[in-house]
Amino acid sequence: MPVSECRTRWAEEQVEVLLSIPFISEFVFRSPQNLEGPRNTQREVADLLIEHMGKGLLLSQKAQEDPESRNDRRNELWVLKNVKGAVAQLIGALRTPTTPFWCDHPRRGRVEFPTGLPTIVHGVVVAETFRPVDLHSAADDLPLEHAGVSITYLSINDFLNLAMQLRTVPDLYAYLTARRALPESALRQFGEEQVLLEYFLLHGTFNACRGHEHAEEVLIERAEELHEVLNRMVDYRTGSAYLEYVINALATRSAACLEGLSPRWAASFDPTVSRSNYLRMQAVLSDLSLRERAELGENFEYVIGTLADQAKGYVHNAVRLDSKPEWVFLFASSKGVAREEIFRRIEMSMRGAMAFYDKQRCMVVVDRDGEGYEVAVTRPDLVYVPTAAEAQYGEHAFGCLRTASVVVDGY
Repeated sequence: MPVSECRTRWAEEQVEVLLSIPFISEFVFRSPQNLEGPRNTQREVADLLIEHMGKGLLLSQKAQEDPESRNDRRNELWVLKNVKGAVAQLIGALRTPTTPFWCDHPRRGRVEFPTGLPTIVHGVVVAETFRPVDLHSAADDLPLEHAGVSITYLSINDFLNLAMQLRTVPDLYAYLTARRALPESALRQFGEEQVLLEYFLLHGTFNACRGHEHAEEVLIERAEELHEVLNRMVDYRTGSAYLEYVINALATRSAACLEGLSPRWAASFDPTVSRSNYLRMQAVLSDLSLRERAELGENFEYVIGTLADQAKGYVHNAVRLDSKPEWVFLFASSKGVAREEIFRRIEMSMRGAMAFYDKQRCMVVVDRDGEGYEVAVTRPDLVYVPTAAEAQYGEHAFGCLRTASVVVDGY
């Protein structure tokens, strides 16, 4: 295999690994494939697909075999040439959205997409360059949208930076959508994305932004405010990390997780050979914004800390989000409590919480002795009608909890 192809594959694998942390591996698909033409020739649909709640982001990527070997002019020519190839691949995929495809996933195995692509809300073309490149000279070959799908041009480093700082797919989508308000000159500027990101973190919009230079001027004028926002972002990412760890941990479970359980509780687990409910749990938690994910993570950290100096006990709290009006999230910490007793408390608290808060959906995450998690979620087909006993239990378990309202809009 040529050196350039080896490094290109390496770069794609590294991007997949990095995005799988905040965006969750189960929903990140590298090198999806389909069969095309009368000869059923195998073809790569795109370099990366991020699926999220039935929608998706499609990415086409180009990497250099040695990104530091070219001078400014040769680097610019390489970027212009390869970005054209990348956007052609992206548009090719958008032209055949209903063609079935599959992807060999590192955790899920082969995943089939029999009806074709999910609804693509953003297309992203990324290429490797450590220096800014103006794409205007190739504007005729580099559309900003196709078939109603916006197309964004970013360096690999800038795209990964956005992912690592924004952390969630909803926040990335919000940023890419807001970015469309920038003037065309900025949309065709490759590189220096950080100034735009920081402007967005300050304003939550690009409606008044005239481009990179204007954004930089505003950041200088509002340096103190920016410093406060960036410090808050660090806190949000720290809180989010607690929940990200749980979400990723759902993908695996101990081979001995059913040992010693009664048939009743063992039956509530997915069969080992066909696990699927964990994907529903991951999807619910990955659909949160960074602020929401951080808030839930901080609540989980709090209940764990409550029992830090205790040898035995069980404590819980409840979180409700305006963006998820049907849901109540429960976080608990358990020490020295038998697993079956934990399951009994989970069942009671789920029903009690839905009764007390008047919700139809509930998720519970329990830290068990600092060694593992017990996670439960209501069935999607459940229509919950609380009994008098469940309402009474809900009042007893949650009516005494202190209540706080937190605004989670913006950054």
